[in-house]
Amino acid sequence: MVYVFGIIGFIGGFSMGVFLIGMFLRDKSGKELMQNKTYRWTYGVLVWLVAAFGAWAGVFVYRQYFF
Repeated sequence: MVYVFGIIGFIGGFSMGVFLIGMFLRDKSGKELMQNKTYRWTYGVLVWLVAAFGAWAGVFVYRQYFF
């Protein structure tokens, strides 16, 4: 059951990360995003960190309330 909470948290965190970079990169053009490779590392890592935090939060909620 803990895996279910972890996966749900990961998917929720990943979705939140994609939403955040969408807000941060709203004013950038598509051409600028394709040419500037620093965006790939800066915002790509941000999405995965938020997803990892979401997975951790899902496991934390499971252990606090269901274990």
